[in-house]
Amino acid sequence: MKPTKLPASRRLDRHGENRHADTAVAARQFSFALLWRGILKHCPQCGVGPLLTGYLKPQPCCSHCGEDFSHISADDGPAWLTLLVVGHAVVPLMIMLGRDATISPWLAIAILTLVTLVGVYFVLPRAKGAFIALIWMTGATGQDMFVADQDSADKPSDR
Repeated sequence: MKPTKLPASRRLDRHGENRHADTAVAARQFSFALLWRGILKHCPQCGVGPLLTGYLKPQPCCSHCGEDFSHISADDGPAWLTLLVVGHAVVPLMIMLGRDATISPWLAIAILTLVTLVGVYFVLPRAKGAFIALIWMTGATGQDMFVADQDSADKPSDR
């Protein structure tokens, strides 16, 4: 008799605990396959559901497996990575076009603008998917940094 595979929400780890429910980071080892799923803008858990709606808006949860992404915020990471990647492509081109006396400065500006815009258009959503997948894998959402203890809250009367 062939064993049936339980859905992800019902699977138990070796200690008999539901590892899907508590999102234990130990269950999600760093994997380039999971990161690649993010780059492809797919859910890092199942690889099927879309990670983004539209151009940059993240899904609150995967439409295929139901994994929750609402607590993940990529912030400025995708913009930084996009600038790094596109900048390394544009700067050498800028140097080459700037030294070539046969190319008009306006044509050089037009070429550099087009390369920059096309590069950002393609890299930015993939960088956002990669950052969401990386944050999901590591569990580094930063949410624990914003939980304030009521007893130790900074009160104006304590100053």
